Amino acid sequence: MFATTALAAPANVLFIMPDDLSYDDYSLYNADGPRTPNVDKLSRECVRLTDFHVSPTCSPSRAAFMTGRYTDDTGAWHTVLGREFMWADEVTMADVFKANGYSTAIYSKWHLGESYPFRPQDRGFEHTVIIRGGGIDQQPDHWDNRNNAPVTLYIDDEPVELTEANAALPGKKGVFATNFFTNQAIDYMTRQAATGKPFFVYMPYNVAHGPQDMPPDARPGVSAHTATVENMDTNIGRIIDFLDQSGLADNTILVVVLGDNGMRNHLYRGSKGSEYEAGHRVPCYIRWKAGGIGGSPNASTDVHDLIGNLDMLPTLMDLAGLHDVANRPRSVPIQGQSFKALLTSNDAQVRAAFAGRTMVMDNQRMDDLIKYKQASVMRNVMNADGATAHEWRLIIPSANKPAELYDVKVDPHEKTDLSRKPEHADLVASLKADYETWWKTASTHADDFARPILGSQVEPEICLYSHDWHTGGKIPPWNQGMIAAGLVCNGYHSVAFGAAGDYAFDLRRWPKEVAGETTVTSVLAKPIRVGNAGNDGQYKLSTGKALPIHSARLRIWNGDHAYFDDKQAVDPDSDGPVFTVKSLPAGPAMVQTWFYDADGKELCGAYYVYTQQLKPAAK
Repeated sequence: MFATTALAAPANVLFIMPDDLSYDDYSLYNADGPRTPNVDKLSRECVRLTDFHVSPTCSPSRAAFMTGRYTDDTGAWHTVLGREFMWADEVTMADVFKANGYSTAIYSKWHLGESYPFRPQDRGFEHTVIIRGGGIDQQPDHWDNRNNAPVTLYIDDEPVELTEANAALPGKKGVFATNFFTNQAIDYMTRQAATGKPFFVYMPYNVAHGPQDMPPDARPGVSAHTATVENMDTNIGRIIDFLDQSGLADNTILVVVLGDNGMRNHLYRGSKGSEYEAGHRVPCYIRWKAGGIGGSPNASTDVHDLIGNLDMLPTLMDLAGLHDVANRPRSVPIQGQSFKALLTSNDAQVRAAFAGRTMVMDNQRMDDLIKYKQASVMRNVMNADGATAHEWRLIIPSANKPAELYDVKVDPHEKTDLSRKPEHADLVASLKADYETWWKTASTHADDFARPILGSQVEPEICLYSHDWHTGGKIPPWNQGMIAAGLVCNGYHSVAFGAAGDYAFDLRRWPKEVAGETTVTSVLAKPIRVGNAGNDGQYKLSTGKALPIHSARLRIWNGDHAYFDDKQAVDPDSDGPVFTVKSLPAGPAMVQTWFYDADGKELCGAYYVYTQQLKPAAK
């Protein structure tokens, strides 16, 4: 069943991961759920990781996959508040593959930053085909985007409108974003195969994160969510067929993680964002026939060992024989563990060595890291014959609530708390000690900010989004419906000025995509689609809320140093005020904006701030 093969040609790598899905979204695990015959068939040809863990929400999980490091230590411990940005010196999976001569490409959802130096093209991806922000309808995304038309996505930073020519299923009508990403990826892999250069393709589909849209190939009567999952399954089937028909299948390491974070399901307790099992346990499949890892039903098997998202990078490096990047910063060591040996050998000694580890997954989702917040401290124990005897989970809800102990091997719904049993006192103490050790490493950069760099020639104009306000914990306006509704909220941006000089700050209520159709005080000329599509595919529409903006304020500072603080009147018929700030120094700073009404009452911050350097400082 397990074997290794010396290969003349480097293996290609294809990594597929949909968004906000878990066990209940696949018919293999839920007969009453969406119909997913292609994923079901694939599962029978792979090594299945049955105790695989991700982070409880999107960006944190993606950061761990990309870096092989603890989520909290990468800087990306939230999905908004500017805490979805990884530190600038992080090394990604794409960086490693690129350093080893691979072509690198991403399709669909990045969700680790929209601005330099956090964009995928700054992180090792040579070709980018993406949706901005955390998905359809989120603030950084193109205005009024949904998965179906009208929708505009980005190829290497250039906007591309989706049409039936580029975003339909073969032989069918209708536009859907998942079709577009799949079409693009297949075209790319076809081109790369012709060059003979190995490729790393990362396909983090944005579906089925809400809001839900109805794909044109939907079965009659099903919900938009079900139809979206089934459309994704069709597209995964297209990719598998392409690999088979092109001859690439055998020497392509295929990784399929069936959810970037956990979701509520019938197998385990919890939901997305939860420290309980359903919040972070998802199915994961790996297939590499030429490397002796699956490839057919006879070669498929289950691996029951405790494995996590931060283990994927070192494992792929191990499987593909990759060296690390030269001069990796000492501040960002790989913290995951290769599980190659579990894929290529069933040796009990190998498994016993792996079983001794403790893994922690936590859910922060605050502006600052908080110790003892929503953590699951996990350790599996093997019995004498090598089978998993216990799947221990020490749940730490908060600093003010007692820890709980469960064995999900026999108690998957975590109903029976064993923490007060005398016979488990040593285990509880050991797991608590492991948490303390983990926290010392995971919180190393807790007081830092990951900062977009303004005034860089790499990206001369940068938009600062309310999505990334530091608010002290309050959720900012992160999606387009909240922007349209004129949510009352404010916060500051942490930035760095890449060069000293004069800068312009263009404060707007609406994005540039609708300039000419709106003013800073108007509603939308064209309503946007809000909420989930109904079973008939129709939406609620909104023209938003008019804000009586009369004046604006801009403040820029760093610690006790005030660089700029001024107000100006706002022309109600304009897009918004533009502040020119002279002689800003290079280095870190905070930026905050305010909109006021005629009585001086604060309405909100500027949801969009377009920044650029006007003139560098004289030398």
